[in-house]
Amino acid sequence: MATNDTQFSEEKTDRSMRLLQMFDRLQRGSGISTKALQQEFGITAKSVQRDIGELRVYIAEAYTPSVYGNIEYNRIRKEYYWRNRSDMLLHEKEILLLVTILLESRGLTKEELNRLVDKMLVQCSPESEKHIRGLLKNELFLYKQTENAHTVKDLLWQLSEAKQQQRYVLLEYKRVGARAYESIKVKPLGIMFSEMYFYLLAQLEESAPIAFRLDRIGECSLLAEHFHVEYTSRFQPGEFRKEIQFMSTGELRQVKFRFWGKSLEAVLDRLPNAVVVSQDERGTVLQAEVYTRGAKMWFLSQAEFLEVLEPADFRQEMQATISRMLGNYQEQVQLP
Repeated sequence: MATNDTQFSEEKTDRSMRLLQMFDRLQRGSGISTKALQQEFGITAKSVQRDIGELRVYIAEAYTPSVYGNIEYNRIRKEYYWRNRSDMLLHEKEILLLVTILLESRGLTKEELNRLVDKMLVQCSPESEKHIRGLLKNELFLYKQTENAHTVKDLLWQLSEAKQQQRYVLLEYKRVGARAYESIKVKPLGIMFSEMYFYLLAQLEESAPIAFRLDRIGECSLLAEHFHVEYTSRFQPGEFRKEIQFMSTGELRQVKFRFWGKSLEAVLDRLPNAVVVSQDERGTVLQAEVYTRGAKMWFLSQAEFLEVLEPADFRQEMQATISRMLGNYQEQVQLP
């Protein structure tokens, strides 16, 4: 009798483990075939059908069918799969795509990046996980975070909450070149990522939006004081991205310029609100609304392939900057 009880207990344990493995594979978005399960676990097709039936009942009770669907059979691939669930998970190609972007951004600490990669790979089958780790092994090893990088996810969440609740924030902020932090009371407008850094877009009273790098923020306190923003005049980061360059603001102005470099497409990508005014043998004339200080940095990066045309004072400012740059390269005359 004891032998029968032991045998029954072992069979029950084996079946429980089998159901867990089947559920885990389905949850990861993998398909499972009757033939493969028979070979792997030494069971009959009838046992597979019984297991699938029980998993269907569990999924229907534990998950919202209209959202997650349930187990269905793919007659072409001859596999069972969890409809909708597989579409909600990241597939191996999508994971590789996202990790490649994260590697290039350099906006995360190495520890943070590795943790995110591990969490994404949990969704893959063991075979896919091994394959992706092989593809990324060298890149992850050589990943170089920015010099001042530290984990900012908690701060990012805190500032996003402040923006949502329309509460003022007191920042301890260290400006570029400063030795000490200064206290700044701001009105948070949004969070952005650009050129390797996370930024808080905020206002001092009713000023134009100012960009504060999150890695330069020491302490951050949400104040009890609230501000109010009308829906029609709310700050929209998507629109702001069309105008700002390198997270340097300055004055928002209409600028007309001529470009005759190789890639007009790259210019239009960098300045999403730019419109082509005219084209001729001398190049393409464009007009865009930009924050001049940041746009100036980008215009200068185009070397001799870009000329600012209007407004006149901004054109003069560009000329003065280029003259000073030229002075850096002029040879010093040796006096006898």
